[in-house]
Amino acid sequence: MDGSLPQDDNFNVPVARSPVYPMKSRLSIFGLGYVGAVSAACFSHSGHIVTGVDPDGSKVEKIKAGESPIVEPGLAPMLKAGVKDYRLHATDDVEAAIFASDVSLVCVGTPSADDGSCDLRYLRQVSEQIGRALKEKDDYHLVVFRSTVPPGTTRKTLLPIIEKASGKTCGEGFGLCFHPEFLRESTAIADFYDPPKTVVGAFDKKSGEGLAELYDGIDDHVIQTSIEAAEMVKYVDNTWHALKVSFANEVGKICRASDIDSHQVMDIFVEDTKLNISSYYMKPGFAFGGSCLPKDVRGITHLAKDLGVETPVLDSIIASNEAQIAHAVSLIAETGCKSIGFLGLTFKAGTDDLRESPMLPVIAALLGRGHTVKIYDPNLDIDSSVRHHMQHSRHAEDGVGLLMRKLPDLMCDTPEDACAKVDTIVVSHPDPAFREAIIRRRPEQRVVDLVRVFDRREGWPEMRSAGMDDYLQKPAGREALLAKLSKWTSKLAGTSLNILLAEDDPAYAGVTKTILNKAGHEVHVAGNGLDAVRSVHQNDFDAILMDVEMPEMTGLEAASRIRTIQGMKGATPIIALTGHAAPEKSQTYTGICW
Repeated sequence: MDGSLPQDDNFNVPVARSPVYPMKSRLSIFGLGYVGAVSAACFSHSGHIVTGVDPDGSKVEKIKAGESPIVEPGLAPMLKAGVKDYRLHATDDVEAAIFASDVSLVCVGTPSADDGSCDLRYLRQVSEQIGRALKEKDDYHLVVFRSTVPPGTTRKTLLPIIEKASGKTCGEGFGLCFHPEFLRESTAIADFYDPPKTVVGAFDKKSGEGLAELYDGIDDHVIQTSIEAAEMVKYVDNTWHALKVSFANEVGKICRASDIDSHQVMDIFVEDTKLNISSYYMKPGFAFGGSCLPKDVRGITHLAKDLGVETPVLDSIIASNEAQIAHAVSLIAETGCKSIGFLGLTFKAGTDDLRESPMLPVIAALLGRGHTVKIYDPNLDIDSSVRHHMQHSRHAEDGVGLLMRKLPDLMCDTPEDACAKVDTIVVSHPDPAFREAIIRRRPEQRVVDLVRVFDRREGWPEMRSAGMDDYLQKPAGREALLAKLSKWTSKLAGTSLNILLAEDDPAYAGVTKTILNKAGHEVHVAGNGLDAVRSVHQNDFDAILMDVEMPEMTGLEAASRIRTIQGMKGATPIIALTGHAAPEKSQTYTGICW
């Protein structure tokens, strides 16, 4: 076998090649439909020993005969080669498949129920069967779900079934992942070897690393995330693809009615990879505004109506934006506040443009409910900003018009002034300068963050490349601190941990040490990065809490040096302590885009 893909009369297009690997894993694949059959063929071609499992005897017999149970270019010769080289087998015996494998990939169907919900009956059945088989198996086994499911299904529904049937605890007797597939019909083999992305949602580090190893040589950038995020991303992907089709079709109908070449328009549209076909505008947050977006959406939908063209997707955009504004008003009102300080007023950060700022109807609604308001925006020019807004929005509703007249009396000179003596602080611009005011707020003050001013991803690539496993916002409360430690030391649950706390702030170190001591853990404090590295050389720790910014040696450099230490000491989980991660959601801190 030379590593090239087998050919037949129905498969004569070039696809990505898979190198030949020595056997690395024994896999069982549950469900030999589209995803299962393609996965079985490709993994066996990559050098793994694969056992396909399906209750449908006809599918099992086809796989045994090296025949494809589905129509997919190039699949039949790959299946045939796998069977011929004894790397691919099929059975309906679940227990035999579990004992013949180290990793199980579950690819059974999750069809829509009559009400549109996800039918989980087949997943429940397979989970029960796998659990019963694991009960009889002594060795560790990794269970990986690939079937599309609503977020929370794997952890809340399937994991308990496996634990109950097996009598084992996840993270000890078996591992668990959710691993969405992104295979397109008719190009699935090429997609397998050149994936758009490989996403692994893992119960713990061991599970995630075990699954990621299957893609050595296929994808060198496996995205590790939570189980729930991995479940959600598959729904988001397919919904986005459907939305793109619907959007393009509605544009096409408007173009046709206007005697314009729609393909020419969309060819020009996709040339813009800075805004149109990019990650820009793709972070959940607050509503849009400004002089262009609201006006032009209204303009194109009005054009469609004049042309007699139905555009339900385009028609829903303004309504969706208004719903986001109403949602913000509800979030703020739910805090029970009487007085509110707003950080940011213009339609986005870095501009003095008030035109159709979504914050205007929010503040107007709250003023109308009797709340008192203070506002800080460093970019706002009262005279020119208000004048431009009034010229642009001559037909503004009464509430916003009243707000414009009151605005000079509501403005503050500093963010501290806007936050002083108010019950709730609302962050509407992602301005890093607002972070300090939030961190130094009074304990009883509530925060409604509409823009995630503490970006969860800020600085994380550097932390990860330095060898850090996770991060925690400073200052961290007891609940957040213990939850984060539990995530990375699940195997040691119920035992006293030996923890290294690398923190140069004596006050914060003292508070954190007290929390951990009261939880029954031993804590060694290092005041700088250099002391942290020395401590790891001299002691065995179960976990390390590492401040990112420390004197003499930063936390990033210390983490990087610790990772060079041989053996278990160098593999200790390191959790970064940072002021740039998003604060944990709590009773006093919430947001519109958590």
